[in-house]
Amino acid sequence: MRQFFTLRFWLTLLALVGLAVGVAAFARTRESDAEPAVEPGAASSERTIDLVSWVYAVQPPPGFDIVDGRTTTDLALVLDGTRTMIVKAGTQGEVTCERLIELAQCTVAADLLGDGVLWFSIVPGVPGPTTELPAVTELLDGGWVRLANGWVVAHAPVVDRSCPDDTASLTDFIELFGDTARATWNFEQQQIVKVTCPRAPLGTTTSSTVLPTTTLLPLDPTAPTLPPDPGEGEDGA
Repeated sequence: MRQFFTLRFWLTLLALVGLAVGVAAFARTRESDAEPAVEPGAASSERTIDLVSWVYAVQPPPGFDIVDGRTTTDLALVLDGTRTMIVKAGTQGEVTCERLIELAQCTVAADLLGDGVLWFSIVPGVPGPTTELPAVTELLDGGWVRLANGWVVAHAPVVDRSCPDDTASLTDFIELFGDTARATWNFEQQQIVKVTCPRAPLGTTTSSTVLPTTTLLPLDPTAPTLPPDPGEGEDGA
């Protein structure tokens, strides 16, 4: 009988099995990489913000809503005369601007990939050169800082520290005031340009002017009075 199961046959079969195992392992790796890091609709606690801009007009179509953290329809945000941001249906985001459909009453922050919006937040904010953002809580590498709300945004090379108390650096300011301070974002520079320490609460001043106690006491009717001036009140009779 002719021998079919030669050494070459077994080597070929082994090579085919190895190739099949390799393809299966590669497919599992691709599927694992494609799985989202969070469940659909779940909001991330940290966002890298590529754009913060005030919005001239928001144009929500009929039926627009945020359901499970995602838009139900496309949403157009007119930023100015030359730029309109299109947020596609199914994009993760949030809207806290109550005057959404009024002109120039909201500001948008967005995490972008090219021109595409990965995540957005529409918050109250009127037009102007700057807007106020939550406090800077951490200084990061590469010109970035983390805010108290989890946003990661760019900061200017020199950040103005506005406070009566002296601080040696932005890191020192952060350690001293934490998330009780405020940050100022410049729309033109697209950076944090200033941090401001919290306002002192009323009644915490260490010095004050005290009025004399005699001006605060009521007149005592039993207290002796000075005699009248002889030159006053006489009728000469």
